[in-house]
Amino acid sequence: MTDALPLKGRLVLDLSQGIAGPACGMAMAEHGARVIKVEPPAGDWIRGLGAAAAPGATAFSLYYNRGKESLTLDLKSEAGLAAALKLAARADLLIESGRPGVTEAMGLGFDTVRALNPGIVYLTISGFGLVGPRAPDPMVDTYGQAFSGLMSINRDISGDPVRFGQPLIDAVTGLYATQAALAALHPSERPTEGRRLDISLTQSAAALMGPKILEWAITGGRSENINPPAGIYMASDRHLALTLVRETEWAAICRALGRTEWLEDPRYGSFAARNLHKEDLRAAMEAVFATDTAAAWSARLQAEGVMARPVNDFGDWLAEEQVQAMQAAPERDYGESARLPTPRTPSREVFAAASPDAGADTDRIAAEFGLDL
Repeated sequence: MTDALPLKGRLVLDLSQGIAGPACGMAMAEHGARVIKVEPPAGDWIRGLGAAAAPGATAFSLYYNRGKESLTLDLKSEAGLAAALKLAARADLLIESGRPGVTEAMGLGFDTVRALNPGIVYLTISGFGLVGPRAPDPMVDTYGQAFSGLMSINRDISGDPVRFGQPLIDAVTGLYATQAALAALHPSERPTEGRRLDISLTQSAAALMGPKILEWAITGGRSENINPPAGIYMASDRHLALTLVRETEWAAICRALGRTEWLEDPRYGSFAARNLHKEDLRAAMEAVFATDTAAAWSARLQAEGVMARPVNDFGDWLAEEQVQAMQAAPERDYGESARLPTPRTPSREVFAAASPDAGADTDRIAAEFGLDL
């Protein structure tokens, strides 16, 4: 149903590299825009980072460049800069992810582009935003997790801070950038003069963790488990995740574990009491869980209405009947690279567009737009 896509007929110039900017560009393509990705001659650096199905076809580049056309330009050359400016003059949205000042120094800054295209929506994605003493500094996701405080609330069993296994802040920044871009491109919001959108990893991380930051302020920085004994436990064969949100669920857990005597123990009589004695309670529960498999405990807990299940890896998740029924990650072809399960965006149907090799569309785009390369 491409005729109903909200960005059909819009042109997006994606100068960004990495994850956050390309994620936004991919979302624009998914909503119907024509997205031209401008890459350096060697390609976006994300093409060389991580597992690859083929040279330059890493998982990140395959996923976040779907639906785009790839144009390679040397933006440090006169011809490359002139070509980029010619495209910018036609674009509805420009996405860039250079450190503040870098794009301006190249001759592609907001003021320069707005002079050519007065109605441009110019989206800047950076680590620290456009103002402040750290604005010129670079940031990648691991740095962002440390700077933002995310690692301080994500700790292993020994209490050491742990990096989240997915580039979470990059991904969330891409979502906030998409939200801002879609709003700015809405007909009722389009100004007659250009608009610059300032989307940073720093602010995106803060928005993501808003309730935790408020909780920190309320408690004076104390770390609290709001719903003990929720957590991850080791059964006899694999890990099990257990959670509860109502006090009545504690009684259900005790019944499922065959430990109804815990209901009479004042140490465990409320969320607050269990939090004070969480080490003792965890040790007792670990001993019980170790006596049977995660699947067996999950079945008993679920029969009592408790949310508990074995911890899946991606293979387990893909094999889940529910995941298959939802077509949550249908397999799709990536040219000659591979056929891979690809999670779809929740709000859209399956997005089957290809991910181009670096520079795959350079000649065609140059001819169409009259670029002198």
